[in-house]
Amino acid sequence: MKSLFKWIAIIFIGLIVLGIIATIQEKSDDKEALERLNKQTQSIKNCVETLGNGVYKDQSLSWKLDNCNASK
Repeated sequence: MKSLFKWIAIIFIGLIVLGIIATIQEKSDDKEALERLNKQTQSIKNCVETLGNGVYKDQSLSWKLDNCNASK
């Protein structure tokens, strides 16, 4: 029984570590996407804003920039 709890604790800690790593990666991706947005023309920014208000509001900023044909 102790072995079972030990493995459950190890798996739980592993999942927490994976969640932290994923969060850090998302923050760096968001920062890059914001820098990319700031370099775009007003028409691209308008396109991204339009996508952000519609059906695609849950998509990432990088996705919206790609679909607005923004330069990288």
